[in-house]
Amino acid sequence: MNKFWNIPNVLSLFRLLLVPVFLIVFFYESSDYHIGALVVFVIASLTDALDGLIARKTNQITKYGVVLDPLADKLLKAATLISFAIVGVIPVWLTATLITIDLALIITGVCLFKKKITIPSNFLGKLGTAVMTLGLILCFFAKSMNGWNLYILYAGLIIIVASVIVYIVLNYKRVFNKNGQEKVVIEATATKVEDNTKKEVVEEPIEPLESEEVVKEATATKVDEEKDQ
Repeated sequence: MNKFWNIPNVLSLFRLLLVPVFLIVFFYESSDYHIGALVVFVIASLTDALDGLIARKTNQITKYGVVLDPLADKLLKAATLISFAIVGVIPVWLTATLITIDLALIITGVCLFKKKITIPSNFLGKLGTAVMTLGLILCFFAKSMNGWNLYILYAGLIIIVASVIVYIVLNYKRVFNKNGQEKVVIEATATKVEDNTKKEVVEEPIEPLESEEVVKEATATKVDEEKDQ
């Protein structure tokens, strides 16, 4: 099913459109806690969980959703991280590290998608995303958190790095040996076809056409000669 206009894709597109809305509300809001931006962030996060659930339950996973869903998710996270880095709530190095990891994951996902390889996210990846989302929500109350929001973000970073390592270890052979495996299958198939062709040629019955006619004619001639004698 590759139709674009279904509920999961609409939710992902809506979340993508909320990214500029979040930035506008965040920087034009007078409140130190950015309550309006927090509401936009929570709504966007809920659509992230909802579109994936609907896609799996109703079998509406499409090639567009495979790209659009993580793209909207990463852009929302990047916008939030950059916003908090600008106002000094999150260290710049943490923001740069998390965005670099997300960018690498997006590029990897697109490359695998072009090769028609689908690798589902592991448990650590989902846990890291959940912890990171909690940490970002707590950043809206940074002045009351006494640094706990950063500790949770650090924990999320560690979990995400661990999930990437597990992701590489478990899927290395599947990704990098795919072409070699296909080559072996193709060569084996070609050999089998060639063997079957040879077998058919060898076992093909030889129809006695001209040789039998010559024998019959020679026999008839010999019988006529014997009668004449």
